[in-house]
Amino acid sequence: MIHERARAAAAVSLDAFHDVWPRAFPLGELRQLLGENADALLAEVLARQVNAPVWTLVDRGGKRWRTTIGRLAYRVAGGGGPEPEPVFEVPELLHNASLVIDDIEDAATERRGGAPAHLSYGVPIALNAANAAYFRALAVLRGHLDDARRLRALDMLSEELFAAHLGQALDLTFGTWVKLGAKLRTTHYELLARAKTGALVRIAARLGAIAACADARVEGALATWAGELGVAYQIRDDVDDLALGSSDLERGRATYPLLALLEDESLLPRDEVLVLLDGGDARSAAYLQALLEDGALSRRCLDAARAAGRRAIAALETLAPGPSRDALVALTGQLATGGDGS
Repeated sequence: MIHERARAAAAVSLDAFHDVWPRAFPLGELRQLLGENADALLAEVLARQVNAPVWTLVDRGGKRWRTTIGRLAYRVAGGGGPEPEPVFEVPELLHNASLVIDDIEDAATERRGGAPAHLSYGVPIALNAANAAYFRALAVLRGHLDDARRLRALDMLSEELFAAHLGQALDLTFGTWVKLGAKLRTTHYELLARAKTGALVRIAARLGAIAACADARVEGALATWAGELGVAYQIRDDVDDLALGSSDLERGRATYPLLALLEDESLLPRDEVLVLLDGGDARSAAYLQALLEDGALSRRCLDAARAAGRRAIAALETLAPGPSRDALVALTGQLATGGDGS
């Protein structure tokens, strides 16, 4: 999903997130859920085994711009006060839970400067905590939206979360398929990014619109913006990661620059690139890295990111002008195109 390197659009307090995902579930709530014999000891056990794995990541930072997106979408869509802050926190809860699961699937050894949850708590506890957070998000909606908006939000979440998992499946397997000779193209990658990376951005934007009782046109425009933002940022993130020694290729992931290299063949024929991928030695890896960092290839990739950013901004331009729309345009520049919005 979208990398944590992006700058925050605004400082966001964790107060509302505590309401959504407390460090320990209130004893009264546990008794409602589990029965009257739930006691302080049980609450402490659950705090360590369910609440803490997610908080381990939250306490290390993260930019929390999904909350900002939800709030701005709510305002663009005509929502008035008081604003439903806990609803804006739902995408953050889902995002952090998805990171726990991503790290398990990737066998990651670091997340936000520390050990990922599955290495700190074990895979079973981390996986269960992440799944619990997913279902907690549904309870938050029940507590803060009326029935009509809640049903609309639940339909949207079922759609977007399924799309996100389809995108994750593509991300986990594209690298293998490339090595097997499948002629995957950059358009396939954009589909992946729109599904996987864009899903949580769309959830944030669409929840804001739904909470504001926006019509389908406004929600659709925000969804289009969010999906293209996901594409733009993911491409740019892949390019930036090359300079940081990204391990995506080592983990067998297919990045946008790799598919662009295979698709173009101006630097090296496709078959020879595949030989380098299968080389498994330092010399092959270094040569492949140099090809992926080629200036012309990087420019092509960044042009694709800018094109997606322009599509995102075009979707916003169908909405009513005002400070909140301007803020979303500026955020697009920060997250997708490096700051200029072009």
